[in-house]
Amino acid sequence: MAIEEVVPGPFVAGTDLLALVGKIGLWLQAIGIIIIIWLILHIINWIINHKRLKMVYTLKNDVVRIEEKIDRILKTVEKKKN
Repeated sequence: MAIEEVVPGPFVAGTDLLALVGKIGLWLQAIGIIIIIWLILHIINWIINHKRLKMVYTLKNDVVRIEEKIDRILKTVEKKKN
């Protein structure tokens, strides 16, 4: 009687309850697999973005160096004109 109050439906024996618990377990397992796949994809995405950001920072440093060299060249050209 206590089982029928908690879980609605006619139960012949405890095997029906075990089958219901097994179905819930399968759903939880499926949700866990989805979460693990989601985490793996986010880790891969983070690694790829990290590599891209390193490349962007390297390019930024190169652009700054080139700008400094251009500024020096322009200063020397202005000095020669005067």
